[in-house]
Amino acid sequence: MVKNVQKCTKMGGVVNIKKIAMVALLLPVLGLLGYISWNLTKEHALPEWELPLAPLNAPDVAVLERAFERLDYPWPLAADAEVPPVMVDPLPEDLGSVTDVKLKKSLFFRSLLPMVLAENKMLNEQRRFMLALFSRQALPPRESDKRQWLEAQLVTYRIKGDIEDEATRAELARRLDEIPVALVLAQAANESAWGSSRFAREANNLFGEWTYKEDEGLIPEARAEGESHAVRVFPTLRASVQSYMNNINSGRAYEELRAMREKMRNEQKALDALKLANGLLRYSERGEAYVEEIKKMIRSNRLNRLSSVTLRVER
Repeated sequence: MVKNVQKCTKMGGVVNIKKIAMVALLLPVLGLLGYISWNLTKEHALPEWELPLAPLNAPDVAVLERAFERLDYPWPLAADAEVPPVMVDPLPEDLGSVTDVKLKKSLFFRSLLPMVLAENKMLNEQRRFMLALFSRQALPPRESDKRQWLEAQLVTYRIKGDIEDEATRAELARRLDEIPVALVLAQAANESAWGSSRFAREANNLFGEWTYKEDEGLIPEARAEGESHAVRVFPTLRASVQSYMNNINSGRAYEELRAMREKMRNEQKALDALKLANGLLRYSERGEAYVEEIKKMIRSNRLNRLSSVTLRVER
């Protein structure tokens, strides 16, 4: 009889039973350490912000109509409707030739709505994440991913200052926020002539954004002599939506709009697209006339009813 050390032979090899027992005892400890490590990694990891949308290519209006019908995506939408997470890009080539105004509007709004909802969802999630970090006793360490993310937002929203300063954090909270769907859709329709303008078709530019780098834009045919601006070219329609939202959230011309939005937040009120439209005086040279036109489009198309519409979760 062998004392203390027992040996067994299997497949020509010798295994020490004591070692097996030791490994068996260590497994739960190793598992616990792995679990702790995973949770720490999860705690310090940044969330995934980008919300993917399924591409929907519709070369003409007839194809787009059938696609929306298959997706159970009617118009007008119910107040609590769920919108399919699709991205129509580009818009149908013949959208501008549609003579049925009601149909043209519905196709345009339905094409853009998922993109606007996706971008607002991302902004809302980032805002909640930011406010949660601000609510802690101390900001994350300088070398952490979360701290670097906060610093990056200062660049994204064109804020000069130190994130340690309360005023800088307040300004970031004022800028990193959603833009009401009604306001986005009304401006897109107005600026792009319901998706039929040259700049919407050739540059994916839905909001008339300019650039002073001519190699990055299209030259307007009616540009006055001596002027140097061009209309920005975007790789996708969604990129145009993203740029527009960043412009509203960071441009000096829209400080009043952001202040009104902040007031609504502080008073725990829903964001009011009609009131926020008053902050667009400098979006167009037409000033007050432009603001009133945007308000009229919101009212006549009943766009405020879209405030509670959400993206459908595909199962």
